[in-house]
Amino acid sequence: MKLRDLFDFTLLAALWGASFLFMRVAAPAFGPLAIADLRTAVAALVLLSLLVWRGGIAELAPNALRLLLLGAFNSAIPFTLFAYAALSITAGLASILNATVPLFAALVAWVWLRDKLTALQWIGLA
Repeated sequence: MKLRDLFDFTLLAALWGASFLFMRVAAPAFGPLAIADLRTAVAALVLLSLLVWRGGIAELAPNALRLLLLGAFNSAIPFTLFAYAALSITAGLASILNATVPLFAALVAWVWLRDKLTALQWIGLA
């Protein structure tokens, strides 16, 4: 791993963790819905700007409903639930719970979708 990679990884971890700290501090003051709406709106504006910059805006209209549902289930609803949780749990616990998402996704894929996990994937889950 290069020094630049380590720096980028550390910066990403700090930014990711800071979002939970921000939620813990801001949720009681502004309310969970306002915090979740703000996070979702900022992300949507950044991603929409990138889409316009790269010339992909024409692909947005035919897929608008799918993208809206994807955004709701992958961002808006989890952000809202985490903001509500931040009213009663610590930022550290919230970030640890968020880190379990890939584990539960793999478990759901294995149980519900009958996805076969390789030995290496099982080791990674453990």
